Amino acid sequence: MERIESLFLGQTKCDFMRLPDFLALAESWLEKDKLHHVVTLNPEMVMLAERDRKFAAAVAGADLRVPDGAGLIWARWYIRSQFWSLWPSLLAFPFVSAERVTGVELVIKLAKLCAKKNMGLGLVGGTGHQIDKTATVLRRKFPSLKIVTAKPHRYDINGPEHVLQTIRDNRPAVLLVAYGAPKQTVWLENNRNALSGVRVAVGVGGAFAIIGEEKPRAPYIFRRLNAEWLWRLVLEPARLPRIWRATVLFPLLINKQKQKSSEAI
Repeated sequence: MERIESLFLGQTKCDFMRLPDFLALAESWLEKDKLHHVVTLNPEMVMLAERDRKFAAAVAGADLRVPDGAGLIWARWYIRSQFWSLWPSLLAFPFVSAERVTGVELVIKLAKLCAKKNMGLGLVGGTGHQIDKTATVLRRKFPSLKIVTAKPHRYDINGPEHVLQTIRDNRPAVLLVAYGAPKQTVWLENNRNALSGVRVAVGVGGAFAIIGEEKPRAPYIFRRLNAEWLWRLVLEPARLPRIWRATVLFPLLINKQKQKSSEAI
C-alpha cells in the first residue's frame, strides 16, 4: 500500500512519498482508463504558485504533487520539528537524508515499467536533440520499449494540434512532458481531455537534457548533501534569481507558516 503524507507549503500541497510507493501507485493507475497528472514539485514552483494564480490552480488540479526538490523535504522536517530554529535547521539539512521523487528518476523508472507491461511511452517537449537522445538512451536500456515522440514545436497551451493528434493516434500509457514549469503543468491540465489513452502524465522539467547528456547531472556528493542548487548555479549563473527564491525566500515562507501554526496552538 502506497504511503502518502500530504502537507501544504504556502498555498501549495505536496504529497510526500518514497519512489517505490510512487511506482506502485503509478502501476495501479496504468490499469485504469483515466489520466492521472503528476507534478514534480520543487521550492521554486511553490514560490511561483504564491504569485501566479493560473499555475497554482493547475498544480492544485493535478492528481499528485511529488517532492522533487530537496528543499521540500527540509520544509516538512522543519515544520515538524519542535526544537530547530530556521538558520540552524538549514545548516544541518545537508546531513539529513532526503528521499525525493525526481524527474530524472521518474523518466527511467516509468520507462522500465512501460517496457515490463508492454505499454507505450510518450515524450513531449525539450529540444529536438534532447528528445531524440533521450529516446535513444531509453531504447538502449529497454530494447522492447515502445516510444512515441512529438515533433519539435513551439509551446502552445492548446496543443499544437499535431502533437495532440500524435498522442491520440498512438495512445501512450505514460506521457512525459518537458516544457518546464509553469508551462508543462498548465499544459497538462489544459489538455486533459485531449490526451486519449494516457493514464499517467508527468511534467519532468529538464530531465530530457540530463538523460540525453546535454547537461551533466549533479555529482553524487551534491545530491547527497541536498545541494543540487549549488551545482546548477555553477553551471548556469544566470539562474541566480531563481535559486535565490528557492534557497532564501522559500525558507522564509516556510518559517512564517511555522510561526503562524505555533501561534494558533
